[in-house]
Amino acid sequence: MGEVSYEPLIRDMVWSHSRIKAFDDCPYRWYLKYVRYPKAKEKEMFFANYGKFVHELIASFYSGEKSREELEAEYLRDFRAHVKAYAPNRTVFKNYFVDGLNYIRRLQKPKNKVLAVENKVEFQIGNIPMIGYIDRLEEDQDGRVLVIDNKSRTLKPRSHRSKPTKTDEELDQYLRQLYLYSIPVQDKFGKPPDKLCFDCFRSQLFIEEPFNEMASENAKQWVKDRVDEIAVETEFRPNMEYFKCRHLCEMQDYCDYFELTKR
Repeated sequence: MGEVSYEPLIRDMVWSHSRIKAFDDCPYRWYLKYVRYPKAKEKEMFFANYGKFVHELIASFYSGEKSREELEAEYLRDFRAHVKAYAPNRTVFKNYFVDGLNYIRRLQKPKNKVLAVENKVEFQIGNIPMIGYIDRLEEDQDGRVLVIDNKSRTLKPRSHRSKPTKTDEELDQYLRQLYLYSIPVQDKFGKPPDKLCFDCFRSQLFIEEPFNEMASENAKQWVKDRVDEIAVETEFRPNMEYFKCRHLCEMQDYCDYFELTKR
């Protein structure tokens, strides 16, 4: 790589929250995925397989396509067909499998009006084209609009301590995506959503956060800053973390540094 500039290619990209976050996680992985091997066959990863499968089941329930009983039968019948990759160990596999099954068994008819499920949105931040998929958009009995994201990760509600905790900081990082999705929601309804929510299906926690204008502006600035940073990047150095490299990186078959994580 060295002094090679990919700025024209990068400036022409359509962006998403996940595409930008991938650079934060590992610049070299980002380079492999979006620049060097954009059409490569990616390695199946357990956590990605699991999240995609359960997301699809949840979407089919809230869209009215399938009943809870149908979801449970499909989950038990097809789990291994969709979640093909190996988990880090048997305990992780068992916990994820049981957590997903328990969530499905507790699904209830939604109390709110479901406005959209897996809603594709396209919008602009300055001159940066963005794309995303809102897992669920709901309106409660008081007319408040909720943007809801399904999460296999176990997040924690805000602590409201004077000094933010690490879990507060993690929550804010994930909220950034929902603040970006709030842009097309505001375009559609003439106002931003009232609440940003996470349906953490493994822990069965439903976390609600009121919309915050300053956090929304910070999310937009994050996009602008990161795209500018990526556009002029020439090194794309790897972040070698054992767990992420071994169990989260779908580009490991193409990575020049992957073998180093075995040591």
